[in-house]
Amino acid sequence: MTTIEDRLRDAMAARAETVQDDGRPLVAPSPRRGPAAARWWWAPVAVATATAAVVGVTVLGTRTIGSPPPSAAAPAAAGSLSPPVEKVWPGAVHEIPATGPGGRTFTPDVFVADRVVAGRGLTGNRLDGIWSYDLDKRVFTQVAPLQDVTVMNEPLVFGDGYLAWSTLRDDRSEIWAVPVTGGVPQRIAALTAVLTSDNAYTGIRKLAIAGGMAVWSPADGGVYRAPLKGGNVSLISGTRGFYLVEWPWAGWPAHDRTVDHPIDRPLEHLKNVLTGRSRNAVAAKKRSSWTDCGPVWCLNRTTAWRRDGTDRRDLPGNATGTLISGRFVLLNQKDAGGGQVLALHDVATKRTGRLFPVPTRRGDKAPPTLHAQEGMVWFRTARGAQVVIDLKAAGR
Repeated sequence: MTTIEDRLRDAMAARAETVQDDGRPLVAPSPRRGPAAARWWWAPVAVATATAAVVGVTVLGTRTIGSPPPSAAAPAAAGSLSPPVEKVWPGAVHEIPATGPGGRTFTPDVFVADRVVAGRGLTGNRLDGIWSYDLDKRVFTQVAPLQDVTVMNEPLVFGDGYLAWSTLRDDRSEIWAVPVTGGVPQRIAALTAVLTSDNAYTGIRKLAIAGGMAVWSPADGGVYRAPLKGGNVSLISGTRGFYLVEWPWAGWPAHDRTVDHPIDRPLEHLKNVLTGRSRNAVAAKKRSSWTDCGPVWCLNRTTAWRRDGTDRRDLPGNATGTLISGRFVLLNQKDAGGGQVLALHDVATKRTGRLFPVPTRRGDKAPPTLHAQEGMVWFRTARGAQVVIDLKAAGR
């Protein structure tokens, strides 16, 4: 752990409002075996990212998994199920309280250090502050109170010692930031929101922090930036029509959730917005399209390969979505006895850990809702806690 992270933790602890948690273990228990099937849908959320030095970036939405009718279940090839995720990445899987100070709900968003996670506090479904939780000290710290926040659909972003987020107020998008050590949130940009074809306003599509700047793409494209400490908003030259993927990479064509048919070759063209360098994707042998393609890896339902078309590898299950943090994907796995589970797979290392079963029949107990976002996968447990998986730690 770096000395910067040590200083961040000490500063947070100095400001801490301490609460006594219920003594739950920090490591998640083994998931129980059972049948599973999964369905994806896109929540109206743009994924938060951070600088390349802090955390990876890729997908264009926070996703959740629920319990579909059997007819909607995606089939999975039969095979052996992967070991529990906490056995595969023991240093990356943690169980934390779901309730913070004053009984408020704590929603985890981003790791700001190896052992500190930041997120949002909600009282009665109303967003009222930004908090951090120290995994070692088992202490919550208020980073900043929040007032009059109409909609914050995105997870928080961390980088350069700051947390940033965007809000949507009627026809206006706003970007805010605060030091992770605490302070008064400052609005650093206010923009006209994009009006969609169904006459609804949509906010920032993707937000990141890099080089002392907030950088983002709105729904109609382009990569914009503004200083974290205040200043003018500017469009980065040559990015019109491109969408932020992973700083400093922007891509085209983007995933478009407003159309009825999927884009066959999303993010085929990448551009480094700092150098102008281009990097076009190449289909692997016997492939002509893909589900997702980041700066390093491309993916379809059963196969992954490098962006240059090489190093093709079969997935140990069926992919149920797009890449998370550039290299992770969620899979449906099925064993010879018909049991199915949802699993997390790292295409770079070929390691896979199972998360939990999801039912295949009507009347079966519903699975937890799984949240997949940049740098983190998390879900609430039946015991009222929540399991968070640090993808940066898992990718080491």
